Amino acid sequence: MALTAAQIISLACQDAKCPNFTTQALNFMNMELGDLCRSYDFELAAKTFYFNFNPGLSALMGNSIYGSGPYALPSDFLRVKDDKSVFWTLNGVVYPLIPIDLSEFDMAVQQAGIQSYPWWFATDMSIGDQNDQGLTTPSAYVYAAPSGAYPCTVRYFAQMADITNTATVPWFPHQGYLRRKVAAMLMGLADDTREMSWLDRAETELRNYLQLKDNKTDRVQSIRLDRRRFGSNYSKLPNTKTIGW
Repeated sequence: MALTAAQIISLACQDAKCPNFTTQALNFMNMELGDLCRSYDFELAAKTFYFNFNPGLSALMGNSIYGSGPYALPSDFLRVKDDKSVFWTLNGVVYPLIPIDLSEFDMAVQQAGIQSYPWWFATDMSIGDQNDQGLTTPSAYVYAAPSGAYPCTVRYFAQMADITNTATVPWFPHQGYLRRKVAAMLMGLADDTREMSWLDRAETELRNYLQLKDNKTDRVQSIRLDRRRFGSNYSKLPNTKTIGW
C-alpha cells in the first residue's frame, strides 16, 4: 500500500532522529519532487493541453502577427514530450508541428498573405517576455501563421504541484527513495555524519528506478532525422531566393 506524504515524512524524521522537523521535511520533499520534474522526463508527470489557433491574434510586442502567437501555455509547462507531441488536425488529418528554437522563429517572415498550414512550434519560457505580452504563463508561437482556427494538441511534461495536504500520496512512485532523500537532507540540518552515506543510498535507488522507468522495451526505437532538412520526395533545404523560406 502506498504511503502518504505524512507517513513518509514521519519515517524520514525517525531515520534522521529529528522527530519535530516535520515542516522542514515537507519542504525538502516538495523541493525534491520539483527537482525530479525539472531533471527527468516521467510519464507520470505528463499532461495534455488543447487550444485553437486564432488567425486574428497579434503579439503586443515583437515580430509575431497574423495569428502566429503568443498562445498561452499552462502555468506548469516545462517542455514538450517529443518531436511528435504537438499537432493540429483538419478534417481528421493530423499535421505535426516541428519544435524549433525561438530564435529560429524570430527569423521567419511575418507579412500579410502568408497564412497557411502551420509546421513549426516554438516556446518562450521567459517571464519578462510574457509580462510584456500581458501573459502570466509560458507561451507558444507557430509558423506559418494559421489560416484557420484549427484545434491543436500539446503533450508536455509538467512541473507537478507542491504537496500541501500531507494526507495525499506523492506522485513519484519510488517512496523508498523519497524517504531516504528527505532523511538525508534532514541529517544535513542536524550535522549528522550519516548524511553522505544516506544520500549515496538514495541516489543508487534513483538510478535503479530510472533504468526501467517508462519501459519501452516492447517497441523499436528509431533514429530520427530533422524533418526540416531531410525528405524523400523533394528538397527541404531553404530556398533563399523566395520570401518566406
